[in-house]
Amino acid sequence: MTISSLPLSTLPRGVTYARARLCLGITGVGIAVLLATALLYFRIPSRGLSMSDTQSVPAALFRVGLMFAFAQVAFSMYDLMGGAWLVRRREWASTWLSRWMRGVTVQWGVWMLSATVLLLAARAGGNPAAIGVFVVVQLLLATTRGRMVRVIARLPVVPTPERIASAAAQAGLDASRMQVIDSPDESFVGGWSGLTAGTLVVPARWAQLPEPALAAMLLRRRLAATSCAHVRRVVGAVVWNTLGFVVSLTLTGVSSASAGGVITLAAAMTLWAFLGVLLLPTPSRAAVFALDAAATAQVGAEPMRAGIELLDIWQDDEPVRRAGVETVFHPVPGRRNRIERLVGNADAVKPWHAHHLARHALWLSWGACTPLSRAVHCNVGRSALWAMLPGD
Repeated sequence: MTISSLPLSTLPRGVTYARARLCLGITGVGIAVLLATALLYFRIPSRGLSMSDTQSVPAALFRVGLMFAFAQVAFSMYDLMGGAWLVRRREWASTWLSRWMRGVTVQWGVWMLSATVLLLAARAGGNPAAIGVFVVVQLLLATTRGRMVRVIARLPVVPTPERIASAAAQAGLDASRMQVIDSPDESFVGGWSGLTAGTLVVPARWAQLPEPALAAMLLRRRLAATSCAHVRRVVGAVVWNTLGFVVSLTLTGVSSASAGGVITLAAAMTLWAFLGVLLLPTPSRAAVFALDAAATAQVGAEPMRAGIELLDIWQDDEPVRRAGVETVFHPVPGRRNRIERLVGNADAVKPWHAHHLARHALWLSWGACTPLSRAVHCNVGRSALWAMLPGD
């Protein structure tokens, strides 16, 4: 496979790579919100689909599947721009297309499974049963996150490089809990999979980091687990999405027992996910700063600075952001802000800190059949980042 660097001259003068992707994400998210609003305001599901729970299950799911397929087609242009054009490294078109097709097929399948169990639960036990099933679906997505990232993007598990194993030992991390995955996307940072930090997914690319920086980054991962910041992000994401599900049921007055009800709830949950995109980055940034401080207290500022700089270069490469832009759009603080606050404090992680709450809530929103989780600027068009979104 031949990969070449993105010619920066293809971007308009004065527009950075990070800012161009942010604009693309804003546009994609905006379109998703407008479509969801139109579906609800004009009552399109109730006009075009059955709202009756007497319609046969196969007939209802067939119509739901068509609507889900339309959503995939509707976002294909944004995926093309975000995955094949506005990237640091370009792949052959056929390579990107095959990966994208695999990703959207898996997402469509997850949506259909979620729609099926929500529909059956609502018919059997009404809205309380549907709410309970939605919670279970989210817990399953959280538990299988590491496996799903490989299913969605077909990322191979590779033997743990000696450099990563050595750094893990320095970080006090049990190497048997790690799973090294080789991803062609340099923005892939892995993370914990499971409800209680069962498996740590580590990118094979991290073996290129200087060993002190690598050990510092793995230490941050261990601290996210031992401080329960990972558990709190799973619980917080489930609570946030479930609250939105209850609010959607209440405000729309529908049930997931019908085809029209499923689509109405998916549209309403898209708007709730958008609210999360606006509100949840703030507590997410606080957790990043806290873990930085806790790790700095153990390894010092220099390894942390080196790790933060290199990982950001592999991602947005945006050292400075305006405060307003960061507050609204970025759950991970800019690298200058993080480096300036590298003051060691072993007790920095508090009981309210939930690591990557904002982006984990987006991943779990797959259970509500919303497209917003893959329309945000950090992962639009890049299926390797759909289950494990970029982070610190």
